[in-house]
Amino acid sequence: MVSEKETPGGKAKPETAVAPAPTSAPEAVTAIPETTTASTSEAAPEATPAAPVSTEAQAAEIIRKHVLLSAAAGVIPLNFVDTAALAVVQLRLLKELSELHGVDFRGDIGRSAVGTLFATVAPTALGGSLLGSMAFNMALRSVPVIGTVTRLATQPAFNSAFTYALGKVFQQHFASGGTFLTFQPEKVKTYFRDKFEEARRRKGATPEAAPAAA
Repeated sequence: MVSEKETPGGKAKPETAVAPAPTSAPEAVTAIPETTTASTSEAAPEATPAAPVSTEAQAAEIIRKHVLLSAAAGVIPLNFVDTAALAVVQLRLLKELSELHGVDFRGDIGRSAVGTLFATVAPTALGGSLLGSMAFNMALRSVPVIGTVTRLATQPAFNSAFTYALGKVFQQHFASGGTFLTFQPEKVKTYFRDKFEEARRRKGATPEAAPAAA
């Protein structure tokens, strides 16, 4: 817009009105959405952990292993050496069962228990006849050739049955919270005899350890 304004000289000069500068509109802010990069590969499923082996199953495996070892001790062709080897196997059986149940091992009590339990089955270990008496059997074993045959025919089966019954008795005792100090052979003689006969009824075959004590 132009207006005239008088000047001292008498002539009006046109005056140019300065239009206010337009106010710039605020810049539009364009929101940029975040881009989520999807993983093209799915997460691999976690491996399923193997089910823990039960204490009873572990005990059954320990008994089975030592039954086999005791049968092998029965074919050692030297008197007293086979007996010593059997004693080592049976004490190791008791040690592994006690460790499985967190019980302190006592070798002295273990040896005493083995001797006491042996006395419950020794008189009729091989059938109760003259041939089955332990004294006659031991005497026969000292005879050359015949003694070796007798040993191979009878000793592995006896060792297996005895070790199986021993393992079952101590497995039951430890599983019920017992220790070597609380073990009383007199109270388990019937159960021991039952397990010994159970193994013998398998016709001399190496008895498989049952999964749990009856």
